[in-house]
Amino acid sequence: MKKIFSNYLFNIFLIFVIGAIVMYFSLSGNTEEVFAAFASIKIEYMIICILMVFFWQYSVGLVLTLFTRITHPKYRIRQGYINALVASFFHGITPSASGGQIAQFYVFKKQGVQTGEAGSVLWTEFIVYQTTMCILGLILIVLKFPIFYNEYSNLFIFVLIGFALNAFIIFMLYALAKFKKVHEWISTKGIDIAFKLHIIKDKQKTLDSINTQLNKFTYEAAHLKDHKKELVISVILCIIRLVIYYSIPFAIFVALGINPDFDLFLNCLAMGSFVSIASGLIPIPGASGGTEAIFIMMFSNLFDTTLVTTVMLIWRFLTYYLMIIVGSLCFLYVKMMKVEEC
Repeated sequence: MKKIFSNYLFNIFLIFVIGAIVMYFSLSGNTEEVFAAFASIKIEYMIICILMVFFWQYSVGLVLTLFTRITHPKYRIRQGYINALVASFFHGITPSASGGQIAQFYVFKKQGVQTGEAGSVLWTEFIVYQTTMCILGLILIVLKFPIFYNEYSNLFIFVLIGFALNAFIIFMLYALAKFKKVHEWISTKGIDIAFKLHIIKDKQKTLDSINTQLNKFTYEAAHLKDHKKELVISVILCIIRLVIYYSIPFAIFVALGINPDFDLFLNCLAMGSFVSIASGLIPIPGASGGTEAIFIMMFSNLFDTTLVTTVMLIWRFLTYYLMIIVGSLCFLYVKMMKVEEC
C-alpha cells in the first residue's frame, strides 16, 4: 500500500513538474502577448466555460447514477457525481488513465454498493461510452477529413491510430461475444501468434483473462437489452458529455473575443476530439506535455499561435489540473466518511 501511495505521489509531482515546464516554454518569447490575451477574457463567458467543465463531469455522474439505480434505487445523483470526480483524479494521475476504475470500486464500496454490482455498472458505462465515443469520433473524422488530411498530415496517422485502437477494442468485444468463430480463432491461432511474437508470455493466463472479460462484456451487453430506457438516456448523456468536453476550447476562444459561428464551432469540436484521441496514445500520467503540444499543433491552423497558447493554458487547467484538485478533495471526503454516508 505504501508503494502504491508513493507511486501516486511521484506521479502527481511529475505531472506538476511537466506542467511547469510546459508553461515555461509556452510563455517564453511571447509572455506579454499571452498575458495581454488573458487580460481580454470576458468574465461572463469564462464562467460559462467553468460551468461546462463541471457539467461535463456531472454528466458522467448521471450515467453512473442511472445504472446504479437499477439495483440500488436510492442511490443519489450526488454520490454518482462524487464517484465521477474521484475517477477523474485517478485517471489523471495514473499512466494511460488506468487507475480510475479501481478508485471507483473503492468509492462504490464506501457508498454501500457491492463489488459485483459496481463491476456491472462500470462495465455497462464502459460499453456505452466507448461505443458512443467511437461513433462520434468517426462522424467528426468523416466530416472534417479533407481539411484534416490536407492541413494536419503530420498528426493524421496518430489520430487514426488512436481512433483505430479505441474502435478495435469495442469492435473485438462485440465480435467475440457475437461470433463463435472469431472467439475460437482468438482462443487458438490468435494467442499462438501473439505468443510467438512475444506479445504475451503466458498463453493460458491470457486466455483465462480474455474469457473472463468476455463473459462480463457479454452479460452486461445482454443486460442492457432489458433496460432500454436507461440505455437510450445513457447514450444521450454520453453524447452530451463528449460534445461539452470537445466544445470547451471553442468556448474559451469565444471568452477571449473570437466571434462564434457554426462552421468554426464544428472545426473546434473536431479538433477537440482529435486532441483527445491522439493524446490517448501517450502513456504517461495525464499525457502531460504531449497533450499540450498536440493541442497547439491542432488549433494553430485555425487561430493565431499566441491565442492558441493562451487557450491551451486555460483549457488544460480547467479540464485537467482543476479536476485533479477537485477530485482529490472528493477522494479525501470519501476516505473520511463512513460507509453509505458519502
